[in-house]
Amino acid sequence: MKTLIEAIKKIKIILNSLEDIFTQEYHNLSNSETSNENLLYLIEKKTSCFKKLTILSQDRLSLEKKIGIFAPYQNHYQLNNYWNEIIKKCIFLKKLNLKNKILLNKKFYLNQYFLELFPSHKTAITYNLNGDLKN
Repeated sequence: MKTLIEAIKKIKIILNSLEDIFTQEYHNLSNSETSNENLLYLIEKKTSCFKKLTILSQDRLSLEKKIGIFAPYQNHYQLNNYWNEIIKKCIFLKKLNLKNKILLNKKFYLNQYFLELFPSHKTAITYNLNGDLKN
């Protein structure tokens, strides 16, 4: 039982780390002077956290099978409280991730619009049968 509680506590800590990463990502995406290196670093941190979260979730599932207790842990007060906090944090992270996705899509749209302003990107360049360029 103690190992299950420890696994759930670790999951909660990783979710808090993800919240910090998502918040930093939001600020970097909303700031127009953000470098790609900062975003790539945040993506690496996010990937690492998700890998740890996956491993901990698998451990939690195996511990649940051994003990015979399953989420949402209605009969166990402490586990139920931790589980409810995890659910609330996941819902919040989903909303924050959606905000980041919207900002990222806006940046892609603006970049595409900027590229379409140049005439060289408007003309399609193809090759004819002789291998010569034709506009």
